[in-house]
Amino acid sequence: MNGPPPDGFSGPSQDRSSEPAQEPPSQRREGGSAQPSQEPPSQPSEDAAAGPTPAAPPQPPPEALARVRRRLRGAAWLLAAGVVAGVVFTSLPVLDVLALPLLYLFLPMVAVAQLPLLDWEEWERMPVYLGSIVAILTLGLISGLLALRLEDVAPAGLTLLPAGAMVGWTVGLTLTGLLVILAFRPVEDWLGGGRPELLRQLLPETPRERTVFGGLSLSAGVGEELAYRGYAFQAVQLLGVGPWGAALLSSVPFGFLHSYQGPVGVVRTGAMGFVLAVPVVLTGSLLPSMAAHALIDLLVGLLLGPRLLSSSDPPDLVPPPSAP
Repeated sequence: MNGPPPDGFSGPSQDRSSEPAQEPPSQRREGGSAQPSQEPPSQPSEDAAAGPTPAAPPQPPPEALARVRRRLRGAAWLLAAGVVAGVVFTSLPVLDVLALPLLYLFLPMVAVAQLPLLDWEEWERMPVYLGSIVAILTLGLISGLLALRLEDVAPAGLTLLPAGAMVGWTVGLTLTGLLVILAFRPVEDWLGGGRPELLRQLLPETPRERTVFGGLSLSAGVGEELAYRGYAFQAVQLLGVGPWGAALLSSVPFGFLHSYQGPVGVVRTGAMGFVLAVPVVLTGSLLPSMAAHALIDLLVGLLLGPRLLSSSDPPDLVPPPSAP
């Protein structure tokens, strides 16, 4: 660092042979007496004052990122192949040629593609809830508008049922859905492959989180039913598939959209999708399925899920208590 010359320094042209020997650098002459140099006390650095630096979150290994990219490219190729097949082999309108491969092929493949990243992400519940609400409602709105174009939809499966039929279907579907979840539980314990830690991490804990989770459950009941028991169920029948075949087909991509729940979760959610399609086939109305879907998500997220996931812990571990 540049600065003023120290005391006693002479320029290079001065003769210093007759001068007394210089004092050590640690001393200075002030008023004829030598005094040790005064060094300012060391000050803690800003980093030390701020405390230890938090550890950076773990980063996915390059192999996982490469696998995700390959799967996403595969999803894009599947979408392109589906669109080409729709143009060449069907007489569907352009919007349906684009939308059916998107719902049946592309979105499920994107859900599968992200699986290698799930164990490397720190999931914050509120951003996940809010982002999912926006995505599901957007998907449902677009699907509902597409369904309004189809014949024999009144409108988009939103046919009103008598109060008794509506309550009966909703209660029956909700109970059946909960039984499906409980029936698959021992299978999941036996086969493994699930992600209980991830699912536990996504369960709401605080009152605010529970409120937003309720909005997410309602959004899933409306948006996902409009997409898969509304438009996808109706549109695939334009290819000559019968109602029960359409109920089965539309349940397959619906299951893969929930790939984060593990292989057993995919089968379980697909079975749940078929159950929710039953009143659509028999009554033409989506409303019981929407109500039951929202109720199942609420009951699982707030009541049943914490108990089922806590039972998956090893015997010597106790799950952390939920925040009030």
